[in-house]
Parts: sequence; structure tokens; C-alpha cells
Amino acid sequence: MHGALAEFEALLGQAAVITDPVALHEFRDPFTYRESDQWDAAAAVLPTTTEQVAEVVKIANRFGVPLWTFSQGRNNTYGGPAPRVKGAVIVNLRNMNRVIEIDEDLAFAVVEPGVRWFDLYDALEAAGGRLWTSIPDLGWGSVIGNSTEYGRGYTPFGDHAENICGLEVVLPTGEIMRTGMGGMSNSQTSHVYKHAFGPQLQGLFQSSGLGIITRMGFWLQRRPETYASCWLSFEGDEALAAAVDRMREFMLDGTVTNYPVILHGVALDDDGNPSFTPDDDLWLARFALYGRPEIVDAHWAACERVFGEIPGLTLRRRVYDGTDRTSHAGHEDRVMAGIPDMDILELFQSVYGEDTAHLDFSPVGPLRGSDVVETAHLMQGLYEKTGERFFSGLMLSPRSVIHISTMFFDPHDEQQTAAVYANYSAMLAVMRERGYPIYRTNLQHMDEVAEQFDFNDGVLLRVNERIKDVLDPNGILQPGKSGVWAKRYREQNS
Repeated sequence: MHGALAEFEALLGQAAVITDPVALHEFRDPFTYRESDQWDAAAAVLPTTTEQVAEVVKIANRFGVPLWTFSQGRNNTYGGPAPRVKGAVIVNLRNMNRVIEIDEDLAFAVVEPGVRWFDLYDALEAAGGRLWTSIPDLGWGSVIGNSTEYGRGYTPFGDHAENICGLEVVLPTGEIMRTGMGGMSNSQTSHVYKHAFGPQLQGLFQSSGLGIITRMGFWLQRRPETYASCWLSFEGDEALAAAVDRMREFMLDGTVTNYPVILHGVALDDDGNPSFTPDDDLWLARFALYGRPEIVDAHWAACERVFGEIPGLTLRRRVYDGTDRTSHAGHEDRVMAGIPDMDILELFQSVYGEDTAHLDFSPVGPLRGSDVVETAHLMQGLYEKTGERFFSGLMLSPRSVIHISTMFFDPHDEQQTAAVYANYSAMLAVMRERGYPIYRTNLQHMDEVAEQFDFNDGVLLRVNERIKDVLDPNGILQPGKSGVWAKRYREQNS
């Protein structure tokens, strides 16, 4: 390790190589027991260019040093910046934070991994404001990090992984590659045409340890003339099933083009700000309408007619001009307009104070009303066994739903923290029996989740391991990411 650190310092400068143990605490998983050193890194390096990243990888290969990469490291519920292997060297990409290009005509941007949603929003407004980006609930994260981990937002471009078009990647050998049409050095279509000549390799680098992404093309939404933030509130199982089925049909026929959310465990005040509620029967559904005023009004009329058939359901909407970026009533209206903030953090921190931790459990199921009701009851029952608050956000797509529920805990309480992580495993087993896979997980459960994909004796994991061994023969990059371990680690654990 000492030889590698000396070469990192020669490459990057002493200030860009962190080895002080106390300073490295910043890169711990903030949502596990705070005194744990289970995943402490040995060092962190802060490159600023693709070429420096490539040289870092080459040095790691020469010394056999494991690397763990993050962009902003803000996705705390899934492990934040922490590595899976204790003693790994963190490659911190926060200083690679340029918005390289914005094309307002063709509606795309090119960003580096340190670019946050706040940064992209500001750059789009400065470029003329003709483009909106989809965003997650918290604006401090990385556009690349969130998108390549299948993160979600709430505009018509809310499936962030689907917006990726053209990657620049440092391979585990230190080679620099561009995917798709970017494989031609003077390509004019790297970020406007998603397909490739031959195999499409872009997906290999999403939620994987097969490369370090240093540049990404990202598709954007044209600013609408009118935007309407719309809400449903209702109670009971029958209303939930009916609302889900009607929302599915609206998404499939194009009436609703964004990615709606149905919330349980929260209430809204008159300004659209959320707070937790003990009302187990209350559900809130959030969706949006975009376009020319005549179209928005027509689609709203259809929503009033169809949703209005559900007994006891209430509807409301707030309408904004597409150029309005300042007068939105609250977080819920802003997030569907692609305006980033940090407001929801205050809601989460209301449980145990500023250090409140939470663990998200996120199985994926079919978007049928009856299935959603059954799953909601099943998950609520699992929470009742442990006495935890049941807070759920159903993230809807036209054919599927991610049942995200959140377990809150005090990370200074070792016993409570351990119980929450154990309960996650118990819920994982229940959802495995139901046939609902997990789409994304935290550091502690990556191997357990990977083992759930057991078709044909787990052939999917074996293929992932073969690809890993070919692209990363020395096993230095992201060991254990998504449950995929290089040969050197598999042999150690056999």
C-alpha cells in the first residue's frame, strides 16, 4: 500500500491524497452504527481528469490495491461513500464537476461525475432555460451516480437510467473507452443516438464494478408551456386499488406522462409541505401534467372524470407557467418541475434529530391494484412486528411499481441499528417468496440480494463473475459491488 500511496501523491499531489484516519471518517457509511470501522478506507484520492483516473487505476493494478469509486457519495441509505472492502482506496470524483456541454436544440447535456442536480439545474437555467432535468427528492447527489444506479425522478424523464446516452469510461485496466456512437473519435451522434454498432456495452457500467464513468450524455425535457402539480387523497384498500389501476391506464395511454408516486404515512399542509401522520388509512398520490394549456386542461378534465368515480377521493391541482421557477408552493410541486432542493431531509430528520438514519427497502412488483394492496398489507405487517414506523412511497411506472419503504433508526444505538438491518433480511426473504426482486440495496445486503436471482442455479451471477474476471483480471475495481466479486476474492472466501 505504501508504494501505491507514494505514486498516487506523485500523480495527484499530496493534498489530493487523504490518509489521515480521522479525515477518512467522512467516507464511512453514515447510516450504519456510527462507531463501526467495518468498511473504513485506507486512503482517498481526488483526481480531476479522466487521464488522472486512468493513471490511478494503473497504479492500483501494479500494487493490487482495491479501489472503490463514488461521485458525490450522498446516497446514504445505500451506503454513501463507503467501500465494501476494508482498507480499499476511495476514488473520490467530486472535483470532476464540470457541465461540459448543453445542447438546447437537441435537449441533452454532457456532465462529469461530480456534477450535482443543483449544478445541472443552474447550468440549464444559465443556458437559456429551455430545458428541464428530472431530479430525485434530494438535490445534493450526482447526476451520473444516481442515473447509473437506476435512480428515479418524477418528470416524464424520471427513469434516469433511460436518459443515459454515451459514456466515457476508464476500464479496470486503465484503458479509456467511449460507448455506442462515441466509439468514433469525431462522432457527432455520441449523445443523440442510443444504439451501437454491434453489442451495446453501455449497460455494463451501470450499477457495476466494471469501469469508472468519467463523462455521460444525459437527455433532457423541453420546457413545457404549462405545468400542473396534481394530487389525489383517499382512504382504504378499494380506493387504493382503483387509483392504481386508473393511474396505470392514464400512463399507458399518455394522459399522464410523468412518474407518479403514492405515499403512505404522510399528510400535506395547504402549502404542499409533508409531515408524518399516524393515519394508517390515508394515501396520497402525486402526479403532473405538462404541455400546452389546452392539453393540460383537457387531460385534467379526464382525470377529474375518471378519478372522480372513486368514492371519497379528492383531487386538487396547482398550475404554473413553464417559465416560472420561483413561486412553487413546496417541495412536492418543485420536484415534479425538476427544481432541486433539500426539503425532504427535514422531514426525515424529524424522527431522531439531525443524525436520523434510514434504510430503504425497495422490491419491485407489477402495477396491478390488487397486487399493490396485498403487498402494502404484507409490508405494513412486517413493520408492525418490530414496532417501526411504516412510511411508504410507491414509485409508479406504466407496468411496474417500486415499493419503497423506509426504516428509521438512531445510528448511535448499536442494538437498534443491528435490529433494523436484520429486519431488512427478514423482509427480503418474504419478498423473495412473493417473487418481488430488489432493484437496489445497501452495502450490507448486496451479496444477499444477488443470491435471490437464482434462476438456473444462479447463472446470472456466474455470468456477471465471468465478465468481471475478463474486464478486471486483477480484481481491483469495486470489489463486491452488487454482489459481484472478482476471482481473487472468491478464492479467498471459498
